[in-house]
Amino acid sequence: MPVFHGASRLALCLLTFVLACGSTEPDPTPGEGEDNDKVAALTLSPNGATLLVGESLTLAAQAVDDTGQVLKNVQVTWSSYLPEYATVANGRVKGVAVGGSVITAKAGAVSATLSVIVMPTDASQPSSDEVLASAREAGLINDEELLAYQVYAAFSDPRLPLQYKARVKPGFDVTVLETLRERFDSLSAPMQEELGMYLLRPDDPGSWLNAPLPDARLSSMKRPSCRPSSAGWYSLSKSTAKVKVWFEFAVTGQREQAQLLDEAIEKDIWPKLMALGLKAPLTDEDYAGCNGGSSQLDLYLVRNMGGYGLTLPEGYDNTQAPTYIQLWDGLDDDSLKAGAAHELMHAIQWASKTKGPQNSYGWIRDATANWAIDQVYGQSLQLEQQYADCFMSTPDLHLENRTKGHCTAPDAGDAERDYGAYLFFQYLSKKHGPSVVVAALDKLTTETSSLTAVDSAVPGKLEKVWPEFAKVLWNQAPIDTKAESFKAWDKLTEKAKFKALKGDLAGAPELKEELGTELNNLANSYHHFTFSDPNTRSLLFHNGWFKNITESKDPVKVLALWNDASGTWHEEDWSEYEYVGLCRDMKSQRAQDLIIITSNAKFAPGGGGSLTAAKTPYLKRSNVGCWKYKGTSKAVLVGAGWSGRGKIIDANLEYQVLGAFATADYDHPNLPHTKRLGAFMILAASGDFTLDIGYSSHGCNYSFGPTKYSMGPTGGAMLMNPFNELKSPDPDTQEWLSHPSRAYRSALGDGRIVSVAVSGKDCQGPELDSPGNILFTDSGEPNATPQLVKPNGELSGTLSMLDTVFSWTLQPQIEP
Repeated sequence: MPVFHGASRLALCLLTFVLACGSTEPDPTPGEGEDNDKVAALTLSPNGATLLVGESLTLAAQAVDDTGQVLKNVQVTWSSYLPEYATVANGRVKGVAVGGSVITAKAGAVSATLSVIVMPTDASQPSSDEVLASAREAGLINDEELLAYQVYAAFSDPRLPLQYKARVKPGFDVTVLETLRERFDSLSAPMQEELGMYLLRPDDPGSWLNAPLPDARLSSMKRPSCRPSSAGWYSLSKSTAKVKVWFEFAVTGQREQAQLLDEAIEKDIWPKLMALGLKAPLTDEDYAGCNGGSSQLDLYLVRNMGGYGLTLPEGYDNTQAPTYIQLWDGLDDDSLKAGAAHELMHAIQWASKTKGPQNSYGWIRDATANWAIDQVYGQSLQLEQQYADCFMSTPDLHLENRTKGHCTAPDAGDAERDYGAYLFFQYLSKKHGPSVVVAALDKLTTETSSLTAVDSAVPGKLEKVWPEFAKVLWNQAPIDTKAESFKAWDKLTEKAKFKALKGDLAGAPELKEELGTELNNLANSYHHFTFSDPNTRSLLFHNGWFKNITESKDPVKVLALWNDASGTWHEEDWSEYEYVGLCRDMKSQRAQDLIIITSNAKFAPGGGGSLTAAKTPYLKRSNVGCWKYKGTSKAVLVGAGWSGRGKIIDANLEYQVLGAFATADYDHPNLPHTKRLGAFMILAASGDFTLDIGYSSHGCNYSFGPTKYSMGPTGGAMLMNPFNELKSPDPDTQEWLSHPSRAYRSALGDGRIVSVAVSGKDCQGPELDSPGNILFTDSGEPNATPQLVKPNGELSGTLSMLDTVFSWTLQPQIEP
């Protein structure tokens, strides 16, 4: 993206313009102001502001007396020179339109000013991360500057160059501070001096919240060390409280927020998490003088932070440490409570000495911290749900994946995908109890791999649990109506992303949809076929993962959910079937929806990896009938030397699947590793026919009928081969399967004896005869080419064989 080097000149012009204009009437801040006449100096932090239109920034005005003592009971009034560009109320500045203003804070006879620049923005413009990444790629900034500007952007630091000001898409945790902590020792001395204030507790006099400029002492130390708390911070927490909540009394509203958090933590968050058997956060008593004055866990309400909060460890141990928490004061009440539960869970995680560095277990730390919100608040507070789609929209990614850009909920911001992975732990907790989650976290003390830790803790290991989770993750019909569903457990309406496919043929005789051959480890794929066209009759699913499962023993599962004509849902494990069929002509198999869920429970300890199907999975559909065919046939026999109409058989025919083969769980004995296939390879015949004989031969006349007969039970059958992918160890079955798809063959006859009248000079009668051949579609010889179903699904044709001509027209039928 372009970088505007003239931005600093723009700022100067705007400021000049602002100073030349008048101001509005002051906006008084409520307060008694008993100490206003004692104010000797007033300091604003931050000491500058660059805002986008619509963006806000909270200012703190700290008043001191002539001895430097911070004054608490001060009434500060705020005003803006040009409120059409930037407004201010209770210290909160908001950008209104492109331009600039000067904000004035006044207490008693003392005032302080701050310049504000307001820049344009809209949702289509790149985010701050994108702007900075583009600048780094273009070589405009180096790696250290990239880190510094990311920190500045996350905390509205006025030192961020104007050309890099852009929308900040906040995540949950402000992880850029974790990155700074890890990289600080490798930064250059000037950069350490610039960024050291961010490694100090918020209440430290030299921290980013209290110092308009870097503290002088930061230039003389390798890593910043703390000083006792600034007099601008205060806590209402009792000495017996588990967590000490700190706020700035100079910031309107923080006192009330602190009271809210005190109550939430003591009554709900702390006791409910501890009841799970989790380890309590470590005390910070070893950091006397800069530990909040006690061994309690400290939580600071902070201004202008691009995210909900962050839990940071003390000291340099990356496996176990006491911690302190920062929460953004811009959150509403519910978000504050949820944020506190999330961050307290991080403090709990730091209490156990992990085998590897804490941050190496990043995905499980983020996922279980969001899981903690649900454990504490259940359905009464659902903030964790705004991250559900980060995970459910990308079921094809690894469980441990931490990439950004997958969240669509507005409040989720630019959170990593693993914040939505709380769903996996919620599933484990609801299905097997929260002790399973606690056990997985405990395993991090002995396992360098979080995936190995989880695998060893869950019942039956991931190979058993993962496909069950994949099914529940679907979270729509028919799963969402069950007691074991995210809908029932937590009223979650998000659904796993799936590939929606039209199963109908749309006039084609046959279609095939390939489902993909690669699946990431600890990932799932969802395909949803819908059907409405009655001419889409025969379905064949080819499980390309069959050999992976049965020969390679890969932990892949293929689950199918489908509903029949009555709306009844069926759940079937197709993993160990190579081919599965459905006959939509049958009411019991008339699928309206077919959902195929493929899950891969394989994992590498370090994460990543994938499996490739031995063959390509697909779903084939055709208009070949599979329950019943109905129609007519005609056989006309005219022997050599005959005259007249000959021997005619007009038949009304039905071919139907044998009743025992029509069941939903039918497995053909000659077709191993298949389900519901082969049932309509042989169709039994029924119907009636009319025999009409009338011909002359050698001076004799032969006549019979026309007479109607019902077809006998052994009159013949029809062989169908709708899909020739199938294989059989039986030679006869395999011979038939070797023919093309859509092949069919029929032979019908009747052997009853009839008496044919004979007349004519010297002609003796009657003569005995039989109806004989009613229908042949081909010679029936092994090398004969059988007929093929017409593109419209009809069976029709004409065959001349010896002295007989057979013709037939049969239409597929649907079971009513």
